[in-house]
Parts: sequence; C-alpha cells; structure tokens
Amino acid sequence: MPKDQQAETLPRRGIQRRTVIKGAAWSVPVVAAAVAVPNASASPTAPCSVAVPAWTAWSDGATGAFTEGTCGRPQPEANGQWWQWCDATETSDYTTFKCATVSVVAGQTYSITFTTQANSGIPTPNSPANLVLTIDGSPLWAGYTVGSTGASADPGGANSHRLTTATNGSNRTDQTWTVFYTANTTGDVLLCYTWTAYQRTAVNGDTSTDDIGTSLPVITCN
Repeated sequence: MPKDQQAETLPRRGIQRRTVIKGAAWSVPVVAAAVAVPNASASPTAPCSVAVPAWTAWSDGATGAFTEGTCGRPQPEANGQWWQWCDATETSDYTTFKCATVSVVAGQTYSITFTTQANSGIPTPNSPANLVLTIDGSPLWAGYTVGSTGASADPGGANSHRLTTATNGSNRTDQTWTVFYTANTTGDVLLCYTWTAYQRTAVNGDTSTDDIGTSLPVITCN
C-alpha cells in the first residue's frame, strides 16, 4: 500500500498507527555458511524441501515496551507477510520475535528464501527498525531501515541489508532474499525472526517507528 494510502487507512498517533522494529545488538557471530543474495529465489529443481509451519504454529514473545494504541491490524496480512507495527516507547527499544522448529540433516546445505517489505513510520520524524533471521541463535540475515533523522538500525554483520522505504526508493516494495545454511547436526533447529523497533528519541526520531514485514520462509536443499 502506498505511503499516502497508509496514512489514510492506519490510525495516527492518538488513535495511534502502528510502527515497527528496532535494532537489537548484533552479539552472536554470523554463521559462516550463510550468504545473503538479494532478489534471488530457490532453484525450482531442488531435490528436497523442508516443512515450515504456518504462522499460527510459530511461538512468539517480546521484550521492552511499546506505545499503547500503535500496533495496528491483525497479522499476517492478506499477502501472507507478518508485520511488527508497534511503536517503541520514548524510554526503551521494543523487540518481538516469532520462532518455529524445522528438521534438517547434518552436512546438507539449504536455501532459505523469503520476501520482506518495509514502511516509513508516519508521522515523521520516524525512528528506524530492523529484522533479523537466526537459526539456533546464530544470525543468517538482517534487514534494517534508516529513519528520517538519518539514524540507522543496521545491526552489522556481513549479511545486513538496507530495506526500501519512502526515504530509500518506496514504501512496501517486495524484496526477495535467499540465504544458505549448512546443518551441523541432524534433527530440529530453531528458526526465528526477530524485529526491533528503536526507542523514540530526538536523535532516532521521536514521533513514530518504521515497520518491517516478512513472508514465511521457503526452505529447500541447495
């Protein structure tokens, strides 16, 4: 949905709109086998696939605080993407996560493909946000926004990518990503998406927070 339409359909601050993700510290070492490739997709001739649960079967949780009235409509949206809309408060970051277990085989390399969209928080000045994909706590990929004040939610790491927003191309534009993961053991691993909305401050942007959404991943043998 274009930014101007979103401003009409989502409640403003007071009837607060939603807004999302801010950057958690990039404290876990990047998995060496994980390489992010923008605008790529898994091979249609992949010899196997991994069952990924529907969003309803993913666990969820949160840390920090969000601003009451900013969390917006139910998720996932009609296109299957799950968004974190909530604005962080003026006193803390707000981090949410969704996790699911998937079964892998030791020594097998997997392609993990998913799409993202990002949206500039309104009204401005807006603080930035990020989304991190991990397996068993190790980051594979991250997407981040830069707010209207120039503050960045880049968590660092080789697989960190700036997402498209109104200040960087357009709002809510599909971006497709593929990362690669080589399993060390056979059995279940924990796959998680973690969103962080940055604390609203004069430096970060003190009125709203950017939003990021993602699709369920598709996992196939590489």
